[in-house]
Amino acid sequence: MRILIVDDDDIATDVLANALTQFGHQVTSARDGLEAMEVIRSGAYRLVVLDWEMPGMTGIELCRHIRERYSSGYVYIILLTARCGTQNIVEGLNAGADDFISKTFEPQELNVRIHAGSRILSLESRDVVIFSLAKLAESRDQDTGTHLERIREYCRVIAEHLSPQEKYRDEVDGDYIQLIYMTSPLHDVGKVGIPIASC
Repeated sequence: MRILIVDDDDIATDVLANALTQFGHQVTSARDGLEAMEVIRSGAYRLVVLDWEMPGMTGIELCRHIRERYSSGYVYIILLTARCGTQNIVEGLNAGADDFISKTFEPQELNVRIHAGSRILSLESRDVVIFSLAKLAESRDQDTGTHLERIREYCRVIAEHLSPQEKYRDEVDGDYIQLIYMTSPLHDVGKVGIPIASC
């Protein structure tokens, strides 16, 4: 996991970087929000640990900038702060932070929170891979139009219809319906292995 640390305090940055490196993460640091935005634009960093209090652009402002910009992938933000209390949590989450960690953090806690962010990001990656494979299959057949979108909607509607029926109640729950919706576009993935001349 490549992680971007954003903090104007060199000591805090070193402590964070050392802790994350010991857990096997690749770490890059930025000293302020403007430098961080340039690094984030590269698309190489999807997990950011940033300080709330920074000169020029605060962590809250950086959160808002990250959320406002177009991105092909989600950026998971952990806000590092000495602040506490419901009002600060609400302000941080409203600005776009995904998680909080205290400035006096324990390395194990930091690592667990990084792994939680990684799990969320991996779910997005999985969905993108599934739909990309399905689109590749669809590209082999020019007559399909919005075939994949229709198939996934049909599958969702059918699964939702079956779910309340006694025979399927124990198997077709919300998770199952979501899985059907997500994976049904792969039904024609075998087309990828068929020579174009045969399509």
